Amino acid sequence: MTRSKPAPRRPSSSPSPSQRSPSLDHFARPPPDHMPPEAADPAVALVLTSLALIDAGLDLLRHIEDDAQLTHASLLIPGGSVGKHFRHVSETFDALLAALEPGYYSHTENEHADADAEHAHAHAHAHGRLPTIDYDVLLPAARQGVARDLDICRASLAKVRAGLEGLAAAPDLAGELARDVDVLAVTPSRQCMRSTLARELWFCALHTIHHYTMIRTICVHELGIALPVEFGTAPATLLLRPPGWKPPAEVWKAKL
Repeated sequence: MTRSKPAPRRPSSSPSPSQRSPSLDHFARPPPDHMPPEAADPAVALVLTSLALIDAGLDLLRHIEDDAQLTHASLLIPGGSVGKHFRHVSETFDALLAALEPGYYSHTENEHADADAEHAHAHAHAHGRLPTIDYDVLLPAARQGVARDLDICRASLAKVRAGLEGLAAAPDLAGELARDVDVLAVTPSRQCMRSTLARELWFCALHTIHHYTMIRTICVHELGIALPVEFGTAPATLLLRPPGWKPPAEVWKAKL
């Protein structure tokens, strides 16, 4: 007997501007010429963008009711779930922040990863080498928990936020972000490429927006969680929208 696929919940309509949760509107900001003075500083603006993205994720996780919603297997994005996408977000920021902060991985309860990170820091310092970011580092303990347990998922993003706040507190933030870093990449051969901390922080932000777009699809079209149009939309897209722009209605188009 062939089992039919369960139909996802019909989504609620997108909230109007007056109905949106203010806590989720992290990018509903005025044009650059009306921003507060500190946001005009490129270094500050770059860190604020990442913090805003993490705050948006934390706010959304307050609307996720339980582990079942976190792990709901998407029908629109096969193989995906809200938890898996948040796991990718946190792991990418983790890799960047771990290159700057010895012991960062201790929150994952992965002793091997933490020991490896400590050794890499000590070796790099002793040989005058640059901080190394490895986005492909394997953290099996973290991968399982963040994607499956709501409390662990929230704690993981909170840890990222604390790390970003620590970065923002650097005495010379512009100088810190201008630092050269090495990025390890599996292409599939293992390579080491030169970059800057600012460039990698922006990569993490864009990578987050990419995953938020898919989280938005699952939440709106399958879990019935209404989200503001800013969630999963790049800052540049928001700024390029003309005055008076109105969001299109969310239309249920899934054919399962």
